[in-house]
Amino acid sequence: MSEHKISIIVATYNEEANIGRLLKSCLDQTYPNLEIVVVDSQRSTDKTYQIAKEFTPKVYKYGNERSAQRNYGVSKAGGKYICVLDADMQPDPEVVKDCVRAISVQSVKSVIIPEKSFGENYWAKCKALERNCYIGDPAIEAPRFFSKSDFIEAGGYDVSMVSGEDWDLGRRLKLLGTISRIAPFIHHNEGNITLLKTIQKKLYYSQNATPYLEKNVSGMKDVILFVFRPAYFRNWKVLLSDPIHFFGFIIMKSMELMVGSLAIIKNQMVRYL
Repeated sequence: MSEHKISIIVATYNEEANIGRLLKSCLDQTYPNLEIVVVDSQRSTDKTYQIAKEFTPKVYKYGNERSAQRNYGVSKAGGKYICVLDADMQPDPEVVKDCVRAISVQSVKSVIIPEKSFGENYWAKCKALERNCYIGDPAIEAPRFFSKSDFIEAGGYDVSMVSGEDWDLGRRLKLLGTISRIAPFIHHNEGNITLLKTIQKKLYYSQNATPYLEKNVSGMKDVILFVFRPAYFRNWKVLLSDPIHFFGFIIMKSMELMVGSLAIIKNQMVRYL
């Protein structure tokens, strides 16, 4: 299977604290035939670009949002298959090999790589507790591995979307064929975040959610589910197993739900006025 080159695409924005760890984990993959393509935002002001250059010659400055950056990265990719990662991630060593096996041997069209989050401070650990509820949830997990030709046929990432672009592409890839999943994980570093930062992030994504909602959501129920997920109820044992961070999770998600829902409802009201 190693005759197929894999292109790992990474879109970045001020990620000097994370990019080195990610790129080292990419080079530590047990699958040998791969390249790394990094597309740094034109708004980046730190040393992400310079650090990335130490690991791969394919480093570019392009775009201001990750959908456009990822599409550009794919256009520069020389691999038959594409693996899309974020700068704050570290894949297990077997991730690429198992993805290639799944897409070659099982004849699937795209592959989901499960993500396990961890955090460094209190609120980051609360966010990690939330995201670990999503493992195995088909409504939330989206494929990160697919052939370049299928990516192009599906239309790539919708550049009008700031949030929900992974789910949107996943729905289009599903129309081309079966989506599979592998066992190895991507480890997602939530870092050191504050409650205010998580709320600001939710507000930003919710304010810019209209392109995704118009294309993929049909009612107010779906709008609420875009902000607050049933996975929390299905994984209540996971949440209760960590009562200290579960308390913070309740505070964080309540505030995110309030801010996110109000922003989305306001956008929907303006749309129909």
